[in-house]
Amino acid sequence: MPLPTGIETPAKGPSVSYAQQVAEAKALASTSLDGALQNLLSHEKTARLAADVGGTTELVKAMVSLCYDAKDWDKLNETIVLLSKRRAQLKQAVTAMVQQASTYLDELAEARKLSLIETLRNVSEGKMYVEVERARLTRILAGMQEATGDVEAARKTMQDTVVETLGGMDKREKTDFILEQIRLCLEVKDFIRANIVAKKIQTKTFKDPELDDLKIRYYSMIVRYQLHNKKWMEVFRAYQATWDSPSVQGSDAAADRCLKQQVLYLVLSKYDNEQSDQMHALQKEKRLAKLPLYDSLLKAFITKEVFKFEDVKPGVAAELVAIGDFDEGQQKEMLETLHRRVTQHNILTIGGYYARIQLSRLAQLLALPLDEAEKQLCEIVSDKSIYARVDRPAGIVRFAATKTPNELLNDWSDDISQLLNTLESTCHLIHKENMVHKI
Repeated sequence: MPLPTGIETPAKGPSVSYAQQVAEAKALASTSLDGALQNLLSHEKTARLAADVGGTTELVKAMVSLCYDAKDWDKLNETIVLLSKRRAQLKQAVTAMVQQASTYLDELAEARKLSLIETLRNVSEGKMYVEVERARLTRILAGMQEATGDVEAARKTMQDTVVETLGGMDKREKTDFILEQIRLCLEVKDFIRANIVAKKIQTKTFKDPELDDLKIRYYSMIVRYQLHNKKWMEVFRAYQATWDSPSVQGSDAAADRCLKQQVLYLVLSKYDNEQSDQMHALQKEKRLAKLPLYDSLLKAFITKEVFKFEDVKPGVAAELVAIGDFDEGQQKEMLETLHRRVTQHNILTIGGYYARIQLSRLAQLLALPLDEAEKQLCEIVSDKSIYARVDRPAGIVRFAATKTPNELLNDWSDDISQLLNTLESTCHLIHKENMVHKI
């Protein structure tokens, strides 16, 4: 469809070299930077309106370079803003300008560096073709803010940048950027936002062996988040996910530490079918034989026998100190949690052997005061991990559920059927023997 009369669009022509004009401008810049820039701006207008990508890019980069060589930082910022706002400015020229100016950051002092970053971020705001460069500038700015101690400002700066949809950023850089967002959220104790950002990373990304270091960083942050929530099973899953990492398997110290953490957090987890399955699976790990304390701790929970918390407390307490990741408050909390898990294991074990038991005898087996034993029993019954009813006046705990008349009748019928089948089989065998021996 032809354009309306009176409107002309520049046709894209072949690139023209402006090397001579740039050389003349550089010579003039030694005496008059403004004059050199004005000369190049007139040439830039011609190239831009002619849609000359190569020529426009060459002139834009030359003007930025002149300001940098003259060490006129204010003029550099002004020139970048001016060039970005020129009518019908070419995307390739803006991209080249931002990329070139970004290379100057490492050589600038703190204040000038901050000013140039803000200029480049303002210029690149809302422009999809420089979104990768803007994300990199944002990370540099956040690093500077964190270095001054303003971690909250760094978090706010990083959180406004969405990198998961950037097509120009490779998988490693993108994942690293999101991990930095998670870390800053954890540093300011914004755990809810940290969890939201963490969900942006798909764990299948870490199947690439080249991203092993990022995988370790990711799960270490997941551990920090889940420890805050006291979700011991989730912490175990995080360590379990790092078990097959080359960096873990390639070091005996790292492998032993990871295995210790798995056992520790698994036994701290609340009893359920998953925990039981994971315990049996972890107990088959051959390396566990080199860690006798953790091997015996895991076997104690797997074996259907009552054991005392005091038997394992000294060893576990010493290990918590040796690991070095926990303060005294955390160590105390973890030991209290382990005590509850031992008590719950013992109640489940007792429930498997007893149909009825005196409450005082139960407290004696659990090595707990009567009130505490009853409290622990109520907790595990509330979780529906076991069936139990307490007759407090009589002081009796009943683990066997009362059967309805229909259930009793069905059990009686099954027993009679089994008895008759057994009797029939026995008669058949007797008859067979009589036939064989012709009695």
